Amino acid sequence: MDRDEIICNCMEITRGEIIDAIKNNNLKTVDEVGDATEAGTVCGSCQDDIEEILKDVNA
Repeated sequence: MDRDEIICNCMEITRGEIIDAIKNNNLKTVDEVGDATEAGTVCGSCQDDIEEILKDVNA
């Protein structure tokens, strides 16, 4: 798993930034991740990837 991988191309948000936001803020939904990081809030094409990261982190 590459923490530097860009997950949200529109906002240039990395996997690591999303993971940190989930852990630091106890995020549970894609919308919460979007509110915290702006990831997934423009075109939405990365929302499935964000959902997978949420499942991995919160497992």
